Amino acid sequence: MRVGNIEIQENQIKFIDEDFNGENYFYNHLIRPLDGKFQSWILGKKIISFDPSKSKSYHFDYENQVYEKFITGYDEDGNEIYQDCSKTNEKCFVLTYFKKDVLNKYYNEPNRYEVDGWHVKSKYFTLKIDNNNEDYVAVFLIELGYLPHKEQLHWKHNNIQPQKGISNAYYKTMIEGNWVDYPETPDLFFKHKYEQFNKKWEAKFGWRLYKPLANEDKFRFNALHVPTSNNVKSFCEQILSLSIITIDRLNESELEKLITLEENDRGIKKMEKFLKVNQMEIPEMFVFLRHLWNLRSGLLAHSFSNSNDKCKKAIKYFGIKDDNYVAVAKEIFIKSVYTFNTLEGKLLTKEITE
Repeated sequence: MRVGNIEIQENQIKFIDEDFNGENYFYNHLIRPLDGKFQSWILGKKIISFDPSKSKSYHFDYENQVYEKFITGYDEDGNEIYQDCSKTNEKCFVLTYFKKDVLNKYYNEPNRYEVDGWHVKSKYFTLKIDNNNEDYVAVFLIELGYLPHKEQLHWKHNNIQPQKGISNAYYKTMIEGNWVDYPETPDLFFKHKYEQFNKKWEAKFGWRLYKPLANEDKFRFNALHVPTSNNVKSFCEQILSLSIITIDRLNESELEKLITLEENDRGIKKMEKFLKVNQMEIPEMFVFLRHLWNLRSGLLAHSFSNSNDKCKKAIKYFGIKDDNYVAVAKEIFIKSVYTFNTLEGKLLTKEITE
């Protein structure tokens, strides 16, 4: 549209109000006087056809979605049955199963993905999973149909034969709609207990026993999990993260306010003295914590062959061998939970010593 002061007669401007249309366009052309001036416009639409060669697909372009097939059972002859993951009523409660390794991709990129007992999440998708089984991941078949095709292929590569079903925690939460108190696997339960314990400690003492992680270490909590295979590198990374989350983040500045501080006292020793001030001694717990601290001295090299004497003693204490990294990691997670439970039972239910 345009409004102007151009001399109408001198410029031989003709007034018009006319519609024009064709196969893929329509417009109105107007020229008229307006308060001693004139007004003109062209108002309409033109349909521009797309070029199929330049079209792209997107994560949520379900019209062209490809649905991969996954193992869902056995036929009468014992052969595996494969069904695609498209959503149909008869497949709503059909399960398929995966190796725990399927989650490594997401654990290894904690800034892009989040894994818990119920989901794998990113900016682009959320997949409901049952991650409360120690040996496998269970997924309702049709949930995989919401994944981009590239992600479906990743899960298909880790698909395994039918297992024992879903966990009790997942059934109560996702089927019955009753949120359970805690997840069931040692690593997920550790993370749940860690946060709950820290809140209870703060409610009683006014400060948290474990300080928040530094920005550069926040990924460690999100990615924390029991290794999925007896791989020394994965074991080292997870146990290192566990020791940082617990021992390294002990709130030493608050602990030392109530103890007699001596030279070379560090986090574990300060914690031990803090308990003594509160008339408590838990020697076995501190044996575990010191061995966990000593173990980390050999972790960064991902090899224990040249470890120092203290680390060698820790290796013996935990019974670490080349073929039991997963079992040892589970035991360390469980004993770490015992630490929370012990402190909660002995200290958080008692009066504070002034």
